[in-house]
Amino acid sequence: MAVLVGIYLLRVESVEIPRDGASSWAAAWTLLRSPSGNQLDWEPLTRRDTERTFAREVDALRAGENEGATFARMLQGDEGLEPMTWNELHETLPLREAQLPARRSCAIH
Repeated sequence: MAVLVGIYLLRVESVEIPRDGASSWAAAWTLLRSPSGNQLDWEPLTRRDTERTFAREVDALRAGENEGATFARMLQGDEGLEPMTWNELHETLPLREAQLPARRSCAIH
């Protein structure tokens, strides 16, 4: 899963931890930045794991998103930033296909 938190992209992945025939879950989160600001050239800024493990995968993912979003808010000095769903178009299409076609001017001269 990936969400935007201000200018940062937060990716969260679940990690299954098998123990004595049962499984618990943790999450690994990565905060990425776009040096150019165009949101097409993401590079990792930091990667962390949740401090706890959880009985359910969904709880681990939620904890990873909360921790990553909190860190992104702290970096930007804005506690009001809310995670927004990331448009996967940028991640699946090459740069030339993700850009909008040039528009023609409609100005009357």
